[in-house]
Amino acid sequence: MAVLERWMQAVVDAVPQPLWVIGPGGAVAHVNEAAGRLLGYSDARRVVGGPSHEVLHGHRADGSAYPAHECPIVHAAAHGGDPRCSEVFVTRSGRPLDVAWRVTELPLPEHLLLSFEPQTAVPVQGGVPSASALRAQIAARHRDPEFGVDVLARDAHVSVRTVQAVLGRVGESPAALIRERRLASAEVLLREGMPVAAAAYGAGFRDPGTFARAFRRRFGVTPGAFARAAG
Repeated sequence: MAVLERWMQAVVDAVPQPLWVIGPGGAVAHVNEAAGRLLGYSDARRVVGGPSHEVLHGHRADGSAYPAHECPIVHAAAHGGDPRCSEVFVTRSGRPLDVAWRVTELPLPEHLLLSFEPQTAVPVQGGVPSASALRAQIAARHRDPEFGVDVLARDAHVSVRTVQAVLGRVGESPAALIRERRLASAEVLLREGMPVAAAAYGAGFRDPGTFARAFRRRFGVTPGAFARAAG
């Protein structure tokens, strides 16, 4: 068995296409370099042993929870089928990634091979991203403190002014949407009992002071007072 497993890993590593091996219980058994690079992991071995569904897309592109029992990949793995479909994975930095995938049985007991390749990362209309696509990008990536309007524009392959114009047509501002998403995430974290500073960083704010000022403007109370009341 050990020899077969080493052979399987060697073959997976040699393939240039992103490959992901799902082991017993839905755990990540092996990831090749191409898959790790595509998903933003400098060392793909860091995810081995983790729950495959949660690592790939524990939440949807809009930021909502994605229960494992609703995932077609989990369903395919449970039934040992050979289906192919499309899904949205979430990279290590929180960026949504549209992929086409296929699940194939391996000669190892309870091991399945998930192969996938990227499709268009951000849906566009006539070369310009839609407002809904930009909102989805913000929902998925707002927890990354490096994420801002400039990164949103860069990932959509357009200028900052184009992003502002697209959202401006529906009465929205990209900076305001990012801030509101972060505040909403922080509110949830505070209700769950997370300390103020940890909630600030966990929601994507760079420092607790900026977070505290934004939170008070939005909710009318300091984060500390809000947390005490919620507790």
